[in-house]
Amino acid sequence: MTPEKTNRRSFLTQLAGVAALGSISLPFDAFSEFKRESTERELKNKWISDKKVLEPIMPEVDDFLKSIHGQIRLLYCKYDGAQLEKASEFNSEGLQINGNQWQSKLEVSAVKSDPTGIDLNVQVSLKTGKVRDSGIAVAFDFNKWSTDNYVMLPASVYNGNRMEITNRGYAEGLDRKYLYQQNIPLMSVPIPQLSPIKGAVSRLEVNTCNMATPAMCFFSKEKKRGFIVLTHQNTQSGDNGFIVEESEDRQKASLVISAPGVREKKPLFVGFAESTDRGANFEAGDQINLHLRLYSFEALSIPDLLEKFMEVRKSVTGPNNPRKLIPFSQVITWMTQRIDSRWFQGKEFQFYKPENADWISFGWIGGLMNTFPMIALGDGMHLERVTKTFDFAIPRGQGDAGYFYGALNHDGKTFGREGYDEFPEIVLTRKNADVLFWMIKQFKLLKAQGKANQIKPEWEHHIQRLADAFVKTWKENGEWGNFLNVINGKVAVYNTTSGAQAPGGLALAALYYDKPEYLKTAIKAANFYYQRDFVKTGQTTAHSADTLQNADADSAYAFAQSLMALYEVTRDAQWLEKSRQLCHLFSSWTTSFDYELPDHTELKKNGAKLTGIIWASTQNKHGAPGECTSSCDVLFKIYRATGEVRYAELLRDIIGAHGESIRTGGYTNERLTYCDAEPGSVGNRGNHITGWNELNGILMAMELPGIYLQADGNNFFVFDQVESEIVKRDNNGVTLKIKNPTAYEANVAIFAETTQQAKEPLGYTSFLNWPKIALGIGEVKVVRIENSKIIIN
Repeated sequence: MTPEKTNRRSFLTQLAGVAALGSISLPFDAFSEFKRESTERELKNKWISDKKVLEPIMPEVDDFLKSIHGQIRLLYCKYDGAQLEKASEFNSEGLQINGNQWQSKLEVSAVKSDPTGIDLNVQVSLKTGKVRDSGIAVAFDFNKWSTDNYVMLPASVYNGNRMEITNRGYAEGLDRKYLYQQNIPLMSVPIPQLSPIKGAVSRLEVNTCNMATPAMCFFSKEKKRGFIVLTHQNTQSGDNGFIVEESEDRQKASLVISAPGVREKKPLFVGFAESTDRGANFEAGDQINLHLRLYSFEALSIPDLLEKFMEVRKSVTGPNNPRKLIPFSQVITWMTQRIDSRWFQGKEFQFYKPENADWISFGWIGGLMNTFPMIALGDGMHLERVTKTFDFAIPRGQGDAGYFYGALNHDGKTFGREGYDEFPEIVLTRKNADVLFWMIKQFKLLKAQGKANQIKPEWEHHIQRLADAFVKTWKENGEWGNFLNVINGKVAVYNTTSGAQAPGGLALAALYYDKPEYLKTAIKAANFYYQRDFVKTGQTTAHSADTLQNADADSAYAFAQSLMALYEVTRDAQWLEKSRQLCHLFSSWTTSFDYELPDHTELKKNGAKLTGIIWASTQNKHGAPGECTSSCDVLFKIYRATGEVRYAELLRDIIGAHGESIRTGGYTNERLTYCDAEPGSVGNRGNHITGWNELNGILMAMELPGIYLQADGNNFFVFDQVESEIVKRDNNGVTLKIKNPTAYEANVAIFAETTQQAKEPLGYTSFLNWPKIALGIGEVKVVRIENSKIIIN
């Protein structure tokens, strides 16, 4: 069988790719010809059966789905271009249609390790005839459906994407009529969604190239049940498709997995374009095989569903195969060079730039954050450069209310660049939350290095003003909103989780400045966002200014980081637990399998293993190396505290994916996947360089141990790109064998402690004390660890 050949490089598609890279501002009107019209054809259900009684094709599956009123159908799909022309149901004997004979075989088996799961193998073959533009699909139909059900497709759909749709261009921000208006809904440019409008067509279509895990999930609030179906990325006919459709009265829904995936509309960075997806061509003897795993389980809340998802997300695709490419020490060397290459040496001002332009953009992609690893290097030259950066940026970048502007130009003048250019006083909340959190971390780092005298009182004063601003805004508004006004401190755009990092920053500031009020506000805010956004809607939103108010990965991780900070400050275990829960949501944004790229791409030719790439948001459909912008040390802290290895494995995946992005010399690119928004950058590292990927790379290499060991317990994990195993354990210590399989010399940090020591929070500067073992290329060393001391045999 062969997929129908089509031109995937249309003018509009290329144009959208340019817009997504930020080169132009692309108004939505460029795609208006592709807007869905409310015609009778569109309003008619395409995937939900109009039969009152369905013929059972797999009673075992129907019995499994009985508690959530589900039933399975097997479909033959005929396409007219990208439109589903007809979906015909198989019966137990197969299907004969248009003179062609199809044969099906369905096998069900229990999942031995989990009574809540079953495996379903579907095999469909064409016995006689020849067909074009076709495919198969497995539909799971649910009666007694409710729009209160939480629907999640990893990295593409959260809470059904039931947001208000508004037509805005790339990085344009909301319509100005919404400024300072409190009761506004969450809004997005057109994306795949289940419609929040009664009577409107409610259907979303996503292909696996835009998903972190090939899965569909929903939680029934009424039935207190969760459902998850997982499969592989593709079959012989191409990437699989995932469709969710609701009936007009919203009493029924079908969750469909199709092979191949054929979407009616292709989502771009802004809006949709005409779909180039096509069905496959079959000849007698051709077949399609689908392996599905279904879970139906008790779930009292959305967090329960997300925890189950993290537990099972690799259960079909299986273990991934990361490559050991570049050791942490080499990453530090290269990324130090890259960050130093961003040093701006002006006549009047000098500072570290976070981007490829002569300015500082505060927070987000590195402003006043890329200075942290430069301090950690511990030498005088880098400390002097950081000092000049702080001296330049901190007093000049701060507005009257205590918040920092969006950006500071090399001439010392502030400006706005967050979609509200005509209102430079309006800034993305996330940016100031980042500054608060990371500046306190840097003060703590200097003190841990014995350099407290290098912290200027002026810096402390300005950062305390920032903390005061967050407290004042919270008291007056009860939230921090999406955007803030740096002059008067008011919320300029309401809603979203853009302030997710602020509770963590306030918690650290409470200790640093001895201000209990900061901690009280941090706790109130953390509980507010935890309940309103995470528990009730299963999503966190709006951590990027180039999108609107979409669900995204950064806000999920930032909130987990804030909750961890609260745990470390208060020692209250509830915050550790809540941070753990947010990491389950974060895992849904992180690719869980060895994502396959087209054969012609650079990364495919290089044999890249892309498990661990992190998807940006439901609008910005691309996968990036590492988290923006962090080492993801929260995952390590949870593993250390709980011993649950899946958090360490998730972190190892992220580290490995970042290594796949690095070109010789430390050059990185933020976009690795072949998402629809950017066909021009399909699977290529290219020549682009991205500052925040340099920063998160060096942070991972510094803040994470190369090898972690609990000497008197079972926890042992390797994060660096070396190989290690325990040779011997005895009453006096542990013997390790370590090998460097990479093409670079390695200097491996070993963090060894007791189980009792692991009960104490880790803090933010412990990496300064980890001893390191030097290994040449291919070298093997045996190391003895006694009382946390390292002895090389």
